[in-house]
Amino acid sequence: MLRLFLLFVGLLTLGLIVWHIGPGNIYDAAAQLGPVALLVMLIPSAIMYAVEAYGWKVTLGLSAKEIPFWRVFAIRTAGEAVNMTTPAGYVGGEPLKAHLLRKHHVPMEEAFTSVIIAKTTMTIAEVLFILLGIALWVWLLGGSESSGQTLPTALLSVGLLALVTAGLVFVQRQGLFTWLLDFLRRIGLKIAYLEAREERLRSLDRAVWEFYRHKRPAFCASTGLFFLGWIAEALEVYVIIWYLGGPAMALSAISIGALSVFIKSSTFFIPGSLGAQDGGNLLLLNAFGYSDVTGITFALLRRFRELVWIGIGLLCLALLGGRQREFRKVAHTTQAMVPNTFSLPPLDSAEVACTPVLRKAHFWQRNARVSLNERQRNMLNRVLDGFKDNLTAGKWAVIAKCSIPTAQRDIKELIDQGLLVRNEGESENTSYSIAAQ
Repeated sequence: MLRLFLLFVGLLTLGLIVWHIGPGNIYDAAAQLGPVALLVMLIPSAIMYAVEAYGWKVTLGLSAKEIPFWRVFAIRTAGEAVNMTTPAGYVGGEPLKAHLLRKHHVPMEEAFTSVIIAKTTMTIAEVLFILLGIALWVWLLGGSESSGQTLPTALLSVGLLALVTAGLVFVQRQGLFTWLLDFLRRIGLKIAYLEAREERLRSLDRAVWEFYRHKRPAFCASTGLFFLGWIAEALEVYVIIWYLGGPAMALSAISIGALSVFIKSSTFFIPGSLGAQDGGNLLLLNAFGYSDVTGITFALLRRFRELVWIGIGLLCLALLGGRQREFRKVAHTTQAMVPNTFSLPPLDSAEVACTPVLRKAHFWQRNARVSLNERQRNMLNRVLDGFKDNLTAGKWAVIAKCSIPTAQRDIKELIDQGLLVRNEGESENTSYSIAAQ
C-alpha cells in the first residue's frame, strides 16, 4: 500500500512539473534530437555498464576465469534491471546474480561472496563520487545563497552514508550473517529461513573474511573500476547537455552527475525515485544556470536511458533463464533475507526467470555434502543444464570419455545416493533422469 502511495505521489509530482513548465516547450526541446543523438546518449551508459561488470568480475575467484566477459555483463545487466524495478533498497537483483552465476559452475559461496563484495565496492565508489561532486559544486558555485543553504545538509547526508558503508565493511569482516543471527537470537526473534541455513551463512561469512584478508588488490581494483563507472555517468550528463544546446562543461557535468546519484540513492524507498529524481535534476540544472526546459528535458532523457537498460536487462534475463514462477522464488528469497521490504513487482510481460538455474542451485544445495567424482559432477551438471537426449550408460561413456563399465559404476553410485533414477518402461538402452528433490 505504501509503495503504491509513493508511486502515486511521484507520478503526481512529475506531472505537475511537466504541466508547470509546459508540455509544448518540452516537446520542442526534445524534437530537436534525432535518433542518432539518442543513440549517442546511450554510449556513456554502455561504457558504465561494461566497466562496472568488469568491476564485479575482478571480485570473482578462479572459477570465473572460464566465464566469458559478455556473460558476466549479461548477468549483471539482468540483476540491475531487477534492482531498478524494485524498491527493496536496490538489492532485489543481487541474489539473482548469484543464482545465475551458479549456472556456470561457480560455487555458491564464491557467487554470493562476489555479489556482497561488489555491492560494497560499488557503494564505496559511489560515496567517493558524491564527495567529489559536492567539492566541485562548492568550488564552481562559490558562496551562492542556494549553495550555502543546502551544503550542510548534503555533507551530513553523505557523512551518514559513508559511516554506514564503513560500518558495513567492518561488520562483513567480523561476520555479517553470524552477527545477524546472534543479534536476532538475543532479542528473541528466530527467522526459520536463516536458522535452517545457519551453517551455510557462517561459511559465507568465512569466505567474505578470506576475501578481505587475502584479496585486497582485487578489492581496490573493483572500487577503482566502479568509480570509473560513475565517471562515465558524468560523461552522459555532459553529452545530454551538449545536445540540448546548453554550454557543457566537464567539471559541472561531474558535479551534476554526482549530485544526481546522491538524490537517487537518498530516495531509494520511492519506486524508481519517481518525481524526486526528476525534480532534483531540474533543481540541479537550475543551480548551474540552465533553464527549466533544459532541466526537465534532461531529467526525462535520463528516464529514457533507464527504460532502455531495463528492457535490455529483462531481455538478458529472459535469455539466461526460464519461467517467471522460478523468478518469484528468488524474489521470496530476497524478501526473506531483507525483512519488511516491499513486494517485487509483476514481470508477466517479460516472462523472465531462471527455472533451470534455480533447479540446479536447489539440487546442489541439497546435495552439497555428497561425495562425487569429477565425471559424476560434470554429467549431473549437463543433465541439470538441459540434456536434450535420454541419458544412457553409452552416452555417459562417450561424453565422459570413459569405458561403459565405468559409466555403469558411476550411474549405480548415483542411484544408490538418490541422485539419479532409472526411467520406467525401458528394457533396452536403459535411460536415467535426475531424482525428484
